[in-house]
Amino acid sequence: MNKNNLIMAVSVGLIAGMAFILIQPMFGMATLTSRHAEAYVNLGPYSETAALFMSWVVHLSVSIFYALLSIVVFNLNHSLLVSIVQVIVFGWVTTLIATPANEWVVKLITTRQFPAFNSLSGLNTEIGPKLWLHMVFFILVVLSLYFIRLRVVKYKRK
Repeated sequence: MNKNNLIMAVSVGLIAGMAFILIQPMFGMATLTSRHAEAYVNLGPYSETAALFMSWVVHLSVSIFYALLSIVVFNLNHSLLVSIVQVIVFGWVTTLIATPANEWVVKLITTRQFPAFNSLSGLNTEIGPKLWLHMVFFILVVLSLYFIRLRVVKYKRK
């Protein structure tokens, strides 16, 4: 992983992560950052401002990590077929782990202790809005990577 890929992961992750929150209400859900912030205030010793800040830091950190994973796959093979499979697989896997992962983070931040995995909800196997939203996130990431690649190739030709 080189410096350019890391910068690209941060940039793409930040943009796609913010887009995720902006479009989440269109899928009939309260935003992840608002739900986390509310839990941090209600279950932990945090002010509303600190809770909202922490919820955004957590969300954008995860978004950057997902963008980094996507860049690794994209750099290995950026064919349309692999990109479609990537969106489906990453969308599905992140949907599966979203509920227990979010519970784990909330419990970690509010109790300041690592929660036991057996205290968390099971995997989310529901095919519905969460899955579609995660797929939209990865579509945004992959489209951003294609756009960046086109710009770089065009720049190198000059």
